[in-house]
Amino acid sequence: MQSEEGTEWLLELLTDVQLQQYFLRIRDELNVTRLSHFDYVKNEDLEKIGMGRPGQRRLWEAVKRRRALYKRKSWMSKVQCPI
Repeated sequence: MQSEEGTEWLLELLTDVQLQQYFLRIRDELNVTRLSHFDYVKNEDLEKIGMGRPGQRRLWEAVKRRRALYKRKSWMSKVQCPI
């Protein structure tokens, strides 16, 4: 990810699906600081921080899109040869 050191990507992801109010809870309570950390987050965890089912669906779709975008970028960087 372009900014794995920080969590700007997480705020951007949540803002895209209008769930930015959960940023601190996801970062601090669920300890999500990298996209790969979502592998260990369950719907029950999201319910515990107060996120409803529609919000969960939007979040999972956004995570899936971000992963696909990241895979596509990493694949392209392997194919391109430096000139």
